[in-house]
Amino acid sequence: MRNITWLLVLAAVAPVCAQDRLVLVSPHWEGIRIEFDAAFKTHYRRRFGRTVALQWLDVGGTMAILRFIRTSFKASPNGIGVDVFWGGGVDPYVQLQRDGLLQPVKLAPSVLRRLPQTIAGFPLYDPQGHWYGAAVSGFGILFNKAILRLRQMPTPRAWDDLGDPVWFGWMELPDPRRSGSAHMMCEIILQAYGWEKGWEVLTHLFANAKRVTPGSEEPVTDVSIGEIAAAPCIDFYGWSKIAQVGGDKLGFIYPRRLTVINPDAIAVLKGAPNLSVAKAFLEFVLSEEGQRLWLLPVGAAGGPRHFTLARMSVLPHLYAQLGGRAVVRVNPFRFPVGFRYDSRKGNARIDVLNSLLGAFLVDAHRELQAAWRRWVISGKAAARFHQRVCRPPVSEAEVMELAPRWATDRALAAQTETAWAHRARQRYRF
Repeated sequence: MRNITWLLVLAAVAPVCAQDRLVLVSPHWEGIRIEFDAAFKTHYRRRFGRTVALQWLDVGGTMAILRFIRTSFKASPNGIGVDVFWGGGVDPYVQLQRDGLLQPVKLAPSVLRRLPQTIAGFPLYDPQGHWYGAAVSGFGILFNKAILRLRQMPTPRAWDDLGDPVWFGWMELPDPRRSGSAHMMCEIILQAYGWEKGWEVLTHLFANAKRVTPGSEEPVTDVSIGEIAAAPCIDFYGWSKIAQVGGDKLGFIYPRRLTVINPDAIAVLKGAPNLSVAKAFLEFVLSEEGQRLWLLPVGAAGGPRHFTLARMSVLPHLYAQLGGRAVVRVNPFRFPVGFRYDSRKGNARIDVLNSLLGAFLVDAHRELQAAWRRWVISGKAAARFHQRVCRPPVSEAEVMELAPRWATDRALAAQTETAWAHRARQRYRF
């Protein structure tokens, strides 16, 4: 870990020594930053005959980055000194595009013609070039095989499997207000099951959770060390941990027809101070050279040097080209579509939904867990618990009505959040 920290420190101070520079903000873990940092520097010098240094700003997870970008642009409308935002799904990019905070970039035809327009019904890039899918991700469940055998627990195959009381204290969830992937998983569950059933599933999951973690990596680590038995997670976290620990110890499964495959985006921010370098970086990330870093194992020709990244590429032809050499064995362009995810709905309500989830399932987690233990785990009155607790606190129509005003009318948002927090604690005290 110390070596990783020093590499990031060196990347932060290096711009004074290089001819060109690039400033990025990203929720990506250190392995991605280090591998693409080194590969792009080599590529840039070979292509342009110049040195470049990448400065990675660490301001937290996806939701924290979204707040940082918006707040910074309020203080400096013409630019915030950052070139590239990378990672965190698609929803934040659609929001920033709507706010006019992204710089459209037209990529070279040699790059763009290899990129499909859609994947599993999702746009893979914005036609005007405001954002591009840099990798593809799916959402599933990581589980510890040894713990399942020891406790005689069934392998989870759907989201609602983790809502069974047998999982009480043996799973964890990240906070959807801080983790973009956690928010996306909650949105997927609400859309896959429908609002009413989806809220029930989420209530069960959070009630079973041993704790709600600040980030998405903690549950994955806890599964790998046997602290818990399973956790919902984004696929590349699961695959990376399996590559590290071993497939005999860990497993990962996509809930069949209850999940989606969607892009993980990259974009140039409005007023980027190093626009030409930013465009070169986007083109590198989307090129065969960049995309091989996702698929190949450490040490393979054209692969990463120190970290297996285990992510799905946005270039369909690479799956056949690399064949058995790739660590990713899932071809997302052949992934079975189980339901049609409504990205417009998801994009529109991201802020208000996070507040709703936070009030009822995260901030009141202790009270929810106590009620679950008292009425369901004990076997006293599961039906009473479900009748009182598992119904949605507000209708989907109400959420969609609040969504357009949530980010702009802070007085309304604050007042509603306070009311929800009070209702949540009253809901679980019975």
